[in-house]
Amino acid sequence: ELDEKRLALLSRIETKLIGGFDPSQSLAFGKGGGVGSNSWVVSGRLTASGRPILANDTHLGIQMPSIWYEIGLHCDPDPEAEGRGEKPLHVRGFSFAGTPTVIVGHNERIAWGLTNLGPDVQDLYIERINPENPDQYEVNGFWTDMEIVREEIRIHKEEEPYVLLVRNTRHGPIVTDHGTWMANTGFGILPEKIFPENLELTALSLRWTALQPNRTTKAFILLNQAQSFEEFRAALSYFDVPSQSIVYADVDGNIGYQCPGLIPIRARGNGALPVPGWTDDYEWQGFIPFEELPYAYNPPKGYIVTANNAVVSGRYPYLINSEFAHGYRARRIADMIEGDPDGISVEDVQEMQGDTLNLSALEILPYLKDLSFEETEIAGIRNRLLDWDGRMERESWQAALFGYFLVELVKRTFQDQIPEKLWESRAVFGFSRLEDSLFHLLREPDNGWWDDRTTVEKESRDDILRRALVKAVERGKEQLGKKVTSWRWGKVHTATFRNQTFGMSGIALIEAIFNRGPVETAGGATTVSSAEFAVHDPFVVVHLTSQRQIIDLGNLSNSLMIHTTGQSGHPADRHYDDYIDPWRETKYHSTRWDRPSVEAGSRRKLVLSPP
Repeated sequence: ELDEKRLALLSRIETKLIGGFDPSQSLAFGKGGGVGSNSWVVSGRLTASGRPILANDTHLGIQMPSIWYEIGLHCDPDPEAEGRGEKPLHVRGFSFAGTPTVIVGHNERIAWGLTNLGPDVQDLYIERINPENPDQYEVNGFWTDMEIVREEIRIHKEEEPYVLLVRNTRHGPIVTDHGTWMANTGFGILPEKIFPENLELTALSLRWTALQPNRTTKAFILLNQAQSFEEFRAALSYFDVPSQSIVYADVDGNIGYQCPGLIPIRARGNGALPVPGWTDDYEWQGFIPFEELPYAYNPPKGYIVTANNAVVSGRYPYLINSEFAHGYRARRIADMIEGDPDGISVEDVQEMQGDTLNLSALEILPYLKDLSFEETEIAGIRNRLLDWDGRMERESWQAALFGYFLVELVKRTFQDQIPEKLWESRAVFGFSRLEDSLFHLLREPDNGWWDDRTTVEKESRDDILRRALVKAVERGKEQLGKKVTSWRWGKVHTATFRNQTFGMSGIALIEAIFNRGPVETAGGATTVSSAEFAVHDPFVVVHLTSQRQIIDLGNLSNSLMIHTTGQSGHPADRHYDDYIDPWRETKYHSTRWDRPSVEAGSRRKLVLSPP
């Protein structure tokens, strides 16, 4: 077993990682606070048209230009190339800049959408370093040479490049920064003074599925061409990273789901903490076989919903992850599907994607009902808050009050027991995770988390709830005015789209040219229309619904799409920001699927010809 004292020391060291790597941060579709998405597919048995409808909206960090680029790819085989097995390509949807395929969208027969599955595919290993040679580490009792990779980073106006020597182990690169360890312990991997006697040098290496060769590009190429559920699954068998939940529908009326990706099978442990790397006790034993990954085809209930919620039960024989979303968004989507009496239409799905009902709020607020308040005004405000419908609309004063209340409740419950640096980490303490924790804690009125360790007395749940509401009213009045019923959620809950380069220059004039916002934004962390802010910086939106698509498999030309900012990356172009208002109003545009409608709606034509 790992020595407990060593683990305790490791937990106290503020480990800085090479290149700014942080295992908790969001990486593309990876794991992290606010990285999520909704997708659902409804069979024709439940739709007004009698054909499936597929919906997908991905939740990613806010940025400008949008991470997405809408595109249609149409290519027919060369008639002279008959017999070479070339397939036609007709696909429409969203792509990333520089990506040769559509990531989410549809072709002439199938449609697909994805959400983050959230598997644990990163492990940190504690490596024993040879005190006589910092480029060797222990493997099963023997010192083994690391692979040293020289990286040169050329810097503008510098004659010599910055040189970084990356040391690779059997698990992956050493990611702990020498300087930080030296600052904390007085010595480093490359010592500046004599090592203490009996010192055991250690470092952390990272094993991550994304650091090994993968075939995901091939998966998307095949997916864009797939014509059936069988071909859909065959394409996804090459989808290595990042593992997703992918829903499916086709023009023949079928719906389905597939979880692809490399998800490790561990010999021991669950990947939650750094583990010993000097033996084989915690090695990966391979990956969950594709045929044993979760999938579904035409389920009896007639729909499939994925919103970062658990996709398997406790009976599943493999570990995917020990932490999934609590399920507020998934539950709300399912409720809206099952509550539609006359068949779901594309217009219904538009309303669903813009839904702001906060199920978490409706679970928390009843605990205020029986509290007594010395202030008559607070008691009256509490009573009116209890009558609120739970919708996080921009014009709602109750939504604003709940926002302030939630911030204070979270702070007063958790902040006194969490290190300050960790508290300020958006990735670890986004509100979606904290509201999940509150769900369980509220059922235990005397749980130790309620006690404020900065006071002499022992607080209970009701004490913290009472103080949180009083403080919420106080803070709201400071920012929104004395009259509580005149508050507006959109006044404080805003999204600013910052350009990734000039928009962060620190020069106000330049930033004004490249950035857009702030714009008032509805929703919250656990609503279907997602817009999440960091716990330490309310209520500035940092993660949001980055795109929406609604695919009508009965009439592909009736499909709708939108993303956050615009198609252009040039701030002087009218398409740089023309999507922002439609996006926040949950409005869309036609996808113009068939060629005649594309040509009828086009304004310019660009022809790229070889020299």
